[in-house]
Amino acid sequence: MALYGGMCADQGRPSVRSKTYWNKNQRGADPFEMPKRVAKGIEACRSHMDEDGTVARPLRYIWIYVTEAGLLQNSKQSSSKDLLGLDGWLNVIDESASMGAEWMVVYVGASLSQVPYLWEVCAWAQDIHQLSVGLHLTSNCLSEDDLERLGRLVPEKTYLIADKAHLASLRFLESKGIRLCEANVQDMERDTHCTKPGEIACVGADGSLFSCGLVLGDERYAMGDCRDRSLDDVKNDESLPHAVPDTSAFPHSGCDACPPLMAMRVLENEAP
Repeated sequence: MALYGGMCADQGRPSVRSKTYWNKNQRGADPFEMPKRVAKGIEACRSHMDEDGTVARPLRYIWIYVTEAGLLQNSKQSSSKDLLGLDGWLNVIDESASMGAEWMVVYVGASLSQVPYLWEVCAWAQDIHQLSVGLHLTSNCLSEDDLERLGRLVPEKTYLIADKAHLASLRFLESKGIRLCEANVQDMERDTHCTKPGEIACVGADGSLFSCGLVLGDERYAMGDCRDRSLDDVKNDESLPHAVPDTSAFPHSGCDACPPLMAMRVLENEAP
């Protein structure tokens, strides 16, 4: 599916629309926004390559929390920042992909329908950057619209990540070509001193950057704001916490849907 970036008529927010949409409804819009964005990503990739062509500190995973509930899970305070909109999330994906990201896990909480631009974010990640996308749903509630929209994503690059308690009631989705992955992380899968965050870009709903989802909202592991610094700059700043030295200090559920572990499970399940 060919996608073009541009401005939505409602609220002037950037969006991703089909070529037909632009031809019929937005003749005055800029249909070259998408190639401009891709060119920007290529330039960003060049900017952080070493002389031998290797990426200085590559990413492999994006872990994004598109709802404020995810950001506040380890914090007692409400967020006072403006939440990232569609364009902000597309920028995060562009930067991460230019640094080598291949997998993205999106924490959406109890309902896919609560995030109006969720599907555009996923489509951009898959169609423009060929990322595998896992949607972390914390309930078994799916509407007919959710099912229809899930079906539009690239089947071999789409995974619904759900808690073990909900998997049985979601098994019917497999007959529709939707792949399932258990979110829960077992004790033996956790490293006491975890270095996986070094390969993860973890972004909260308000643009705040943290070492990983386990410590999301914990200011000891805050790494700035994606609107103030580039991800490349953050990932190569040795003064920032790129590891979690004692995971036992945090609840096990904080590791649920960890992108590296989810990717490992998917690859193991698909191995011949």
